[in-house]
Amino acid sequence: MHSALRRLSFVGLLFTLLYTVQAQPKPNTTNRTTVDTAKPWAYWWWMGSAVTEDGIRQNLRDYAKAGLGGVHVIPIYGVKGYEQQFVPFMSNRWLQLLDYTLQQATALGMGVDLTLGTGWPYGGPQVKPDMAAQQFQVQEYPFQPGQTIRRADLTGKGDIVAITAFTNTGDTLVVPAPVGPDVLWQAENRSGKVYVLRMFPTGQQVKRAAPGGEGPVLDHFDTEAVQTYLQGFNKLKTYFANKPYKIRAVYNDSYEAYGANWTQRFLTEFNQRRGYDLRRYLPVLQKKDPLSITEKRILGDYHATIADLLRDAFTKTWTNWAKQQGYLVRNEAHGSPGNLLDLYALSDMPETEYFGSKPFDIPGYRIDPSYEESRFGRPEPLILKFASSSANVAGKPLVSSETSTWLADHFKVSLAQIKPIIDESFISGINHVFYHGIPYSPPGEAWPGWLFYASTNYNQQSHFWQDFPELNRYIADCQRLLQTGKPDGDVLLYFPIHDLWHSPGTSGGTHALDVHANANRWLLGRPIGQTAADLQRQGFQYDYISDLQLTQCRPAANGSVTTSGGATYKVIVVPPTEFLPLETLQTLDKLAKQGVKLLFVKNRPSLVAGYNQVVNRQKALETLNQQMTGRSRVAADVVQGLTDWQIRREPMVDNGLAFIRKKQADGWQYFVSNLQNKYNTGRIRLAVNANSIELVDPLHQRRGFVPKEPVGAGTIEIPLTLAPGESVFINAFESTRKGSPWSGQPLAESGYSLSGDWLIRFVDGAPALPKPITTNKLVSWTTLGDTATQYFSGTARYSLSFTVPDNLLNGQNLWLDLGDVREVAEVRLNGQPVGKAWSLPYRLPLPTGLLKPQNTLEVDVRNLSFNRMRYLDTQKVPWRKFYDINMVDIQYKPFDASKRPPVESGLLGPVRLVAEQR
Repeated sequence: MHSALRRLSFVGLLFTLLYTVQAQPKPNTTNRTTVDTAKPWAYWWWMGSAVTEDGIRQNLRDYAKAGLGGVHVIPIYGVKGYEQQFVPFMSNRWLQLLDYTLQQATALGMGVDLTLGTGWPYGGPQVKPDMAAQQFQVQEYPFQPGQTIRRADLTGKGDIVAITAFTNTGDTLVVPAPVGPDVLWQAENRSGKVYVLRMFPTGQQVKRAAPGGEGPVLDHFDTEAVQTYLQGFNKLKTYFANKPYKIRAVYNDSYEAYGANWTQRFLTEFNQRRGYDLRRYLPVLQKKDPLSITEKRILGDYHATIADLLRDAFTKTWTNWAKQQGYLVRNEAHGSPGNLLDLYALSDMPETEYFGSKPFDIPGYRIDPSYEESRFGRPEPLILKFASSSANVAGKPLVSSETSTWLADHFKVSLAQIKPIIDESFISGINHVFYHGIPYSPPGEAWPGWLFYASTNYNQQSHFWQDFPELNRYIADCQRLLQTGKPDGDVLLYFPIHDLWHSPGTSGGTHALDVHANANRWLLGRPIGQTAADLQRQGFQYDYISDLQLTQCRPAANGSVTTSGGATYKVIVVPPTEFLPLETLQTLDKLAKQGVKLLFVKNRPSLVAGYNQVVNRQKALETLNQQMTGRSRVAADVVQGLTDWQIRREPMVDNGLAFIRKKQADGWQYFVSNLQNKYNTGRIRLAVNANSIELVDPLHQRRGFVPKEPVGAGTIEIPLTLAPGESVFINAFESTRKGSPWSGQPLAESGYSLSGDWLIRFVDGAPALPKPITTNKLVSWTTLGDTATQYFSGTARYSLSFTVPDNLLNGQNLWLDLGDVREVAEVRLNGQPVGKAWSLPYRLPLPTGLLKPQNTLEVDVRNLSFNRMRYLDTQKVPWRKFYDINMVDIQYKPFDASKRPPVESGLLGPVRLVAEQR
């Protein structure tokens, strides 16, 4: 891809200067601080909050030097043996340490976010029993004429909330109150069943709580409970009132209030929001499939009420409080029983999560074989897009992500594994990466230092710390560009959550919309997921939209529609949907009357959602469906329907390339990534009318213009070489621009193999330096030399003397292809630096003139630290010293590296010189 220009030493500086002039983002008015949001940030776990000023200062300086833009403070469980240094959460000493953190971070140009609590979810000692998360239970008791049902007859815990009797003659009797202290129901001359609704605390405590943060989980459905909880954090505003620095944003972790499905005022809220008395239908709350249509509608109303309460009682209350306190808000809405789109939209920075491993079809890409996809699921862009869709629809410029959680087991994550998930996150609309994460570890603490129970570890004890700045610079260069663009989707895809809600829940009776294994149940395995996948596979750029967000849309020119945040789309698509609120169909019809293109896939929704006044509303839905025939379309296939309407698609997906397209002031910006093994070099098409095309390579810091050729209305074709694993920005300008030509050429398929005797010297690492090795075969160093190589983690220097034929010295552009590297290679040729290869494909351009007839190649290779951990576990070194979850592997089983084989390490090759085609 690179030419002789890339070989010149000043090109990196040239790129930086051009980048600064042409690609600096405009000030972000939503992010009301001066911190750098282009640089990646990180979760910063304060273990036991046993932090010190010296430790804070040194750690933050290290993080800033490595290229981080900010930290997110999360107090969690402590380290054994340091109990005397634990600092209770929100104590005066804790606030002093947070103050010092903000001082130091501000001086370094870094930002600081804060979780409003310890561990997750929200909760703690301030949560009294009447504020704690609640669940319900419906108990069934048969009765005969004249039978007395007494309190003593009812086994079970909790408070009785409602009693309803259903007689065999068809009557339903809601018991207003117990007859007496002991008598709950006195049957008369009829038989039947009594249903008793009880409410009781879930009993869940805060997970991974820090000292001073232990306690019950908060009732997220109770406004008063949430308000009372937040009052405990008002002292933050008071404490920092006169400081020249402040917390940038407060954060809520993914909703993991297990079993919570009720609240004290639920029946009142249900009646007010749904228009009828749920006590008359208590049996429905405990029923499973098969359900009648009526039962489904009642269940749908229950789920809709839970979602409303999560939005209003918790999310709105919290975000309004944060605004009054002067904080921005980051919210992980996933895992909750609410509509993710509405919850994400209430925050300044919707935050998704990239959890687990994924088998990218990139040659050389590895996943941890211990990762259980059947248990944890597979990371999926269709889910990541819920956060970015809400941001695009609502006009929020930053979309964050908890990134690389459990990407692989402890001590086994490489930078080459991280980069593709970063690229896929960018394509999914993420532009504010948060690493998961960095455990605070005291300076001087013996390796492996303090560790969080879940990988990936990004702190100074990580095996990739020395090379960490390479990843951070790449992310910063990408996000600096991605944060300048605006949404440029064509399709608004309605999210039919009522179809899900009209079915029995699974997580404590609710529908938890998580990002892990259950995603197939609520998205991927449903018609909405199939429609979204079709759109993505065919190159249509889309965003999800909710019922509530649709009500805030307005018509735009040429049949388009504009959202509340100012983003404009060409069509609204409703996937196959069964239950739809009448109000949503009325909104869609209103927009269609105003000229907005509306496409139903396969069918129009046939059933009205909800039970109140169902006969009249069902009739109204059917009438409206008939009236909409002339102003909306129904297509058997979403792709064909959009094609008939001439909605643009990006043909590059046919080449196996993934993309995101954004609108710029003078055209469009594409970020294109090759995450498959279908494309390498050729010509791709862009569905835009552009007059100038510039390519920007953020990994190797170069840019240049390429020719374009019109191939039809609104479509151009450009040359592009992009190997699997590589990514590039494409700036498609509407104006005519000129600049240096893009000089990259495809590489020849064959190359000149470097062979001979390699000298391997172990120059830095632990537990001990193995003896030098000479070999003529590149294999894992764990299979060579003495047993010390099986435990070594660090740097080994590979040296080779070689000659080259004259035809490689004729000025052609050459690349050094290192083949398989475990895990990072730093290369010098004839004593001069060539570069560092840390991601797939492992290859570097050779500076012009550096290659001679006789040459010396040196490759410093750094491996993973897993083999060193094998040594510690073999020697029974007591490094497992953490409270709470101590210490588990990727399958949540006790971690013991001594029982596992060593991981391959070193330069595995083959090593070749490859020429660019002329």
